[in-house]
Amino acid sequence: MELNSYMSYMKKIMLLVICTSLGAEMLPENGAELNYTQVFFRWSQIPNAESYQFTLQNMETGEELELNVLENSVLRTDFMDWSSTYTWFICALFTDGETPFCSEIYSFDINPLPDYFPDSINVSNYDESLSQDGVTVMDFESLDFSGGLDKNGNPIWIVEREGLAQDFKFTQFLENGNVVGFGPGVGYEIDLDGNIIFATPPTLNSLHHHITKTSNNTYFLISATVEDQYCPEECNDMLPDEIPWQGDIFREFDQDGNEIWSWNTFDYYDLTEYNPYYVEIYTGDLEMDWTHSNSVVFDENSASVFVSLRNLSRITKIDYDSKDLIWNMGQTDFMNEIYFEEDLNFSQQHSVQVLDNGNLLFFDNHRYLNPELSRCIEVEYDEANHSASIVWEHELPTELFSGSRGECDRLDNGNTLITAGRTGNTLEVTSDNEVVWHLEVENSGFDVTMYRSERIPNLHPIAYSVTLANFTGSIENSYVEPTDDILEATIHNNSWGEGWFNYTLLINDVEIASDNIFVNSFENSTLNIDLSTIDINSGSIMTLEIYPENAVEKVQSIDFSVYSSNLLGDLNNDGTLNILDIVILANLILADDSSNPAGDLNNDGSQNILDIVLLINIILDGL
Repeated sequence: MELNSYMSYMKKIMLLVICTSLGAEMLPENGAELNYTQVFFRWSQIPNAESYQFTLQNMETGEELELNVLENSVLRTDFMDWSSTYTWFICALFTDGETPFCSEIYSFDINPLPDYFPDSINVSNYDESLSQDGVTVMDFESLDFSGGLDKNGNPIWIVEREGLAQDFKFTQFLENGNVVGFGPGVGYEIDLDGNIIFATPPTLNSLHHHITKTSNNTYFLISATVEDQYCPEECNDMLPDEIPWQGDIFREFDQDGNEIWSWNTFDYYDLTEYNPYYVEIYTGDLEMDWTHSNSVVFDENSASVFVSLRNLSRITKIDYDSKDLIWNMGQTDFMNEIYFEEDLNFSQQHSVQVLDNGNLLFFDNHRYLNPELSRCIEVEYDEANHSASIVWEHELPTELFSGSRGECDRLDNGNTLITAGRTGNTLEVTSDNEVVWHLEVENSGFDVTMYRSERIPNLHPIAYSVTLANFTGSIENSYVEPTDDILEATIHNNSWGEGWFNYTLLINDVEIASDNIFVNSFENSTLNIDLSTIDINSGSIMTLEIYPENAVEKVQSIDFSVYSSNLLGDLNNDGTLNILDIVILANLILADDSSNPAGDLNNDGSQNILDIVLLINIILDGL
């Protein structure tokens, strides 16, 4: 065989060798213990694989699931159950009929439900055609833990009360798959496994009711503050002239726990604005509960902060930059300056949210009004004309009145999820006020109280894997053959989250290329990197890093050993084939060293005497 014809047949190629072991990319990790039944599986790409057979087995029941998939990942939202051990493995299938390559068997456990899990969960009025599908994430406040239920009330995820984030009360499910909430005096962001991603600094020990994360990766929260102030005229005659008032400070922290913004109720509300009821019931023990705030939210569109103060039956809008109080809405009896002419007749409200249309949505507990009937209301307001009106409401029946707690959450399909606070009930209603899902939770015959709930498609908004095009060779000696010097990688999105993914190509930890690509939900997106202008030296380490912009910690990294512009058989990378290459190849074979893929001339995945014979013949044919 002529050397020129060999070169024409084999081509001048660039070999990029993947050095990771198969087990390095396996998810869930071998031996993992999980507190959820929706599981994302991922494994390393297998060279030349056309597809994969995925096998999952319940070791207790023997039940087995087999799937044929094209990508190196699978998201399963069914099949798995609590208190069970599962094994799984994959087999790579090849187009040429080659014997499938199968991985070793991996295992994981799904823990038993704790003994404090509610003993009675009932779902009624479920209309599958009108209800939004998914998992309802909520706090079981009176039981000191949080979790998620499917539409039939089956538990999908829990945060154990004795975990790293103790007595965790859910407030927000994030697009990065993490969860925000709080325990006694501490705010957290945790992952599904309960690992703490963020915690408020120990100097802050008075957090209560609410913490939320913004798209700017900052955290807003409520903390209590106490000042000695005058004793109003409604005070008991036995009390001193000054008593401790408890107000609130709304704070913003960055990811490092630094406070970057705050707003103190004592600095912006007049002390003549108080609810006389809480003065009348004050006995001198502890503090007079002046504001009792229960929610804070930052609205990017208006660059404003909206806060809810229960004991003043008031919602306040604050300009973020200047900290000016823009307006107050609510009970005018406790308000010196009236901003809106209409009396919306709400009282002791909770959980104010700003909708996409700019309207406000919140739970009106309607406490101390006649009749006491809790409701969810959507309010449209016009700042310029000082007008506000209720554009939608859903009034709860008498038996679902909740004097405290509660939330309303607008769903993607236009329905509203209503958490009826102390009653243990959560309802989904349409815009026409039809109840299409009704959850009731009890434990030992008592209603389980809840602050909030949220509906998500599943537990994994980020569930992706990455494959490289033209990935060939063997497990021990695998590489990419770029077409026209283009490195091609595909991001396989298995879930409902979407957004920008950043990617970076590095050589020996030095960045040489970077960009981003938008990935839609449940779709694949392909990126291309031009290698033709990159100076790649033999033996360089190349790394491709890919991660979602909103979840840097979920980066996937692929390392390459690089042999630049190598001919097969050119072991010393000098551009020619000669006796020196034969000597190097012989030494590599004797040392059982397959690190240089240019020595595998017949591409059988190993280097042996057959490769030496082929190299000698090529050299002789070229003389």
